[in-house]
Amino acid sequence: MTIAINIAVPEGLVFAADSRQTYTNARNDVRVSSDNAQKLFQLGPRHAAVTYGWAFLLNRNIHSHVQDFKTTVSPDLKTEDLAKALARYLTEQYKQHIEKEYDAPVDEKNYALALLVGGYDTGDKEGKVYEIYVPGEEAHLVQTTENRVGAAWRGHTLVIGRLLKGFDPRLRDLEGFEEKLGKTMESSPLDYLVDYWSMTLQDAIDLATFLVHTTIEMQRFSDGIRNAPGMSANCGGAIDVAVIEPEKGFAWMRHKALRASHAAGIITNSET
Repeated sequence: MTIAINIAVPEGLVFAADSRQTYTNARNDVRVSSDNAQKLFQLGPRHAAVTYGWAFLLNRNIHSHVQDFKTTVSPDLKTEDLAKALARYLTEQYKQHIEKEYDAPVDEKNYALALLVGGYDTGDKEGKVYEIYVPGEEAHLVQTTENRVGAAWRGHTLVIGRLLKGFDPRLRDLEGFEEKLGKTMESSPLDYLVDYWSMTLQDAIDLATFLVHTTIEMQRFSDGIRNAPGMSANCGGAIDVAVIEPEKGFAWMRHKALRASHAAGIITNSET
């Protein structure tokens, strides 16, 4: 599971994600396979994408597929065209994955993985963010920096939903819940009022980081809810954050890098 964030404000776009990768083993236990997964990608000088859903296709992680995809497209593609091209590319990998019987196909109304893809077209001052679903070839406009600013969160959304929306969707499962209350909830009376129009890019970076960190820490300190106990801490690891500005383009704010860990207790002897 993942927590993936995009925030669009007039100054630019912010993307953030955790780094935990999990799998279900032969005993049906959910295990952490890595806290170093790359879920946030630079697609070019002015574009980025963040993924959630399946972590592997054809026994390769999504990061490796995105790296291959980048060699097949022009960096000058418009944001919408880039998003659609990525959807087609990953859908082809998904079809091969299913044909080789690595996994069963998802239901027609569901998806295996999805991505938020955003950036600025060359010469354009308006940043746009699209959502793509795999399998699929469409790109759906989610946010822009001019007339649709705001925050989008995907993956494990329950913690952020409680915080920003004011309720947990599992409220509908409680005894005594009435549909009249459900309709009231849909009008968002409990939403925190966040002024994205006046938010600076630095504040958007801070908010995106806060939302990912809060999800990770709530999973760390809890084990589900009283009405549904038992939950895996499937978000964790380092938090990656990137911004895209209309003039400067893409830049990493926080990004894990390859490193060699310190090997404690190793003694070497040498003779001359």
